[in-house]
Amino acid sequence: MLIGTALTPNSVFAQDDSALADNFDFGLNLQNMHTWHGFVVTPGFMLGSSIQYTSNNEKFVGGLWGGASSNGSYREFSYYMNYSVTNDFTVSLISHNNYSDSENPDIFSYDKYTSPNFVDIVFEYNLPDKVPLTLYWSTILFGNGGDYAVDNQGDVTDSYSNYAEIRYRFLSGKDVQFSVFAGSAFSFATEKTFYSNKPSIVNTGLTLSYDVELLNQEFPVSATAFWNPESKIGALQMAISLF
Repeated sequence: MLIGTALTPNSVFAQDDSALADNFDFGLNLQNMHTWHGFVVTPGFMLGSSIQYTSNNEKFVGGLWGGASSNGSYREFSYYMNYSVTNDFTVSLISHNNYSDSENPDIFSYDKYTSPNFVDIVFEYNLPDKVPLTLYWSTILFGNGGDYAVDNQGDVTDSYSNYAEIRYRFLSGKDVQFSVFAGSAFSFATEKTFYSNKPSIVNTGLTLSYDVELLNQEFPVSATAFWNPESKIGALQMAISLF
């Protein structure tokens, strides 16, 4: 669907070239660590940067995201495309390319045995304001991440792991937002998943975000605490969006 939209002559990309620059943006985040779906991806200070294009009607977003830790142990360069089917329903394709532990990374390879890269599809739906819930679903389509299982005979079965999360917003004001979340991992093909050794709850926690004023500028700040009942770990991620 996303590729077809991009190739349609009268697609969301059709616009005056003189205004094209207004559709591009970039950002920079500073975090004390980087967490994702119940994992601590890197435990040290890191910078996350992005470059993205947004269509005139704001339905399509395509971008590049890069993350790097202060000591160089964590390196990631990922790509993403988002399409808003409605104001409340978004579909995304994300290529996660975390080559931190790769001595000779191949950014173009998605071999499940030798490459750290993998692609997932994400569906996100916000219920109406009277029911402040967000439903999130992610399925790994192909690539590595150890997203397969090997049986006693040595046969390999792809897991196509799913991660499903529900978020509930207690506060959703202009300057302050507070929400809680719970996420589970499971596969329709194998017991083992990318996130766990068996189907289980892998991510529970809460997020508080608000705007902080510094030097006459407002900066979005967030704090996310999570606990992973499956791996028995927990962490507190602090983040500030510099621009």
